[in-house]
Amino acid sequence: MILNLHPKCANPSCAEAFGWVAGGKLFRFQRESKVLNRTISSEMNGNHSHPIEHFWLCERCSNIYTLRYDPGRGVSIFPLWPKLPAAKSSMHLPSS
Repeated sequence: MILNLHPKCANPSCAEAFGWVAGGKLFRFQRESKVLNRTISSEMNGNHSHPIEHFWLCERCSNIYTLRYDPGRGVSIFPLWPKLPAAKSSMHLPSS
């Protein structure tokens, strides 16, 4: 069983509901130490939280995006292929 799984695609612009048969990509990230400290104290009080969070990108979104964890910011979505810089105007193709 996967604990702390978000119930839909991690792309905020996508409404695809999580499903194993739908494909996609599953990500695991450890929570920050501040959250982890609260989790440990919660577990001592009987709330059995898990220090790992799981995120899922659906098949379509996982072909375009990936997820990254940044301390202090959390999980963010990024394109797999960042934009390429524009071609310099001094460049030209040889004539055929």
